[in-house]
Amino acid sequence: MPRTAPVFWSHWLLVLSLFLILYGLAMVFASQIMNSAFVGPLLYHGEVLRSAFARLVEPELMFLNVLNGLLGTVTIGYAILIGWMAVEPFRKGERWAWNAILVSVLVWATLEGYVKLTNGLGFESLAHIGLVIVVAIPLAMTYRRFHPSARIDTNEISK
Repeated sequence: MPRTAPVFWSHWLLVLSLFLILYGLAMVFASQIMNSAFVGPLLYHGEVLRSAFARLVEPELMFLNVLNGLLGTVTIGYAILIGWMAVEPFRKGERWAWNAILVSVLVWATLEGYVKLTNGLGFESLAHIGLVIVVAIPLAMTYRRFHPSARIDTNEISK
């Protein structure tokens, strides 16, 4: 029978999910403001990228706003799934929920890092690593609860 996870860590993941939902909503309903005030300055440090971002005209700007709005909807959907897993199966101690959160975040972070680096955004654009760390903390703190077979048998060591 799985042991329940501490409520604190499921609340941690739920609060993170709520933050991501708010971020996604801002990308959907205020994508131009998000581009100019947050995403642009955060991601486009290089002069070439910054000047290209600043010179966008209406058709390209509209296309960028649509893409950011769509990215916001995906972010909202992903955050809802993570939040639900944190409240229900993660809190109940179901191992698949722990594994699903870990794998989904690792795949997302790896692919996002790949896209950014191969398109010349550089290491300073890897701000998403902070989000990985925020997710990794509750996963690390609950690892033994979800994976009890990983415990080291002290009797085995003393032999």
